[in-house]
Amino acid sequence: MTNNEQPNPSGAVFVSGATGGLGRNVARELAANGRHVVVAGRRPDAVEAVVDEIVSSGGSASVFVADLADLDDLNRTIDQALENDELPPLHGIVANAGISTTDTLTTSAQGFDLTFGVNVLAHQLLLHRLSPHLMQGCRIVIVSSGVHHPGNKLARRLRIPLPTWVGTEKLAFQQAQTGSDFITDGPGRYSTSKLANVYQARELQRRLDAVGLDPEVFALDPGLMVDTDLARDAPALARFLLRLVGRAVTPFVDNMRLSADTASMVRELLDSHRFVDVGFEYIDDGHPEPLASLALDDDNAAELWETASRLVEASPKESVLLG
Repeated sequence: MTNNEQPNPSGAVFVSGATGGLGRNVARELAANGRHVVVAGRRPDAVEAVVDEIVSSGGSASVFVADLADLDDLNRTIDQALENDELPPLHGIVANAGISTTDTLTTSAQGFDLTFGVNVLAHQLLLHRLSPHLMQGCRIVIVSSGVHHPGNKLARRLRIPLPTWVGTEKLAFQQAQTGSDFITDGPGRYSTSKLANVYQARELQRRLDAVGLDPEVFALDPGLMVDTDLARDAPALARFLLRLVGRAVTPFVDNMRLSADTASMVRELLDSHRFVDVGFEYIDDGHPEPLASLALDDDNAAELWETASRLVEASPKESVLLG
């Protein structure tokens, strides 16, 4: 696809978690296709390395360094970018950064469960603060996961639990819960956060429609990507074996993919005219797929949005997505 075939060739794309795995490949693909990419990550050296790589290859990119496990740090970075006029008009956002931890006691800087805090709440804050910079016809990709879907056979074979939806407040403060409200296993907290990402995407579509931006919002199942660092908390030997064996079997296993292949899907979601005027879609393997029944719950989606916005202290002065 040439640049003049893009829906908005002049519009930049903000990519969170852009220093490795899927995010890095997405940033490379978009820059190679003529997009300016805002490269977001928590380590300055890693972010600068990706930006240098893009620029040295003739592309355009800028640095955005913030720790999504610390909403104060994220707000400071956004404030600085706005003060220095460093945030370009955005045609796209790729909410990609994600974490899965087995430690039930780990929290973010604000005391949120770390998995839910990074995967959901940090992106909630980003969506609010970036919303005034979105262009007409914007496209947003929120990286979810098929592990939340009852029909995902690979997730069930790997014994990843289905989501346990206990409400946003209890999920945000998991460490304070007891009994059935406390999700004891890391994979269970991860799958629940990925269901929350679907709710987040559905409600974002509705709210961007309401302010007349004519958006396309996608919740993406990226597949099990064995060449990423999502399982960074697993033992070193387990990570090595997963990558070694995973690469070999990926072409033969449904819902297993390499990050470069998924990055091509993301680029198409942002650039292809095939996805014009479709509204919200849940995307798996490059195609729209039906949502699981739990993901269709409008009350849960609305509650997630309202509670998450309150928890991250979203302000009407800084967001077009409130009200």
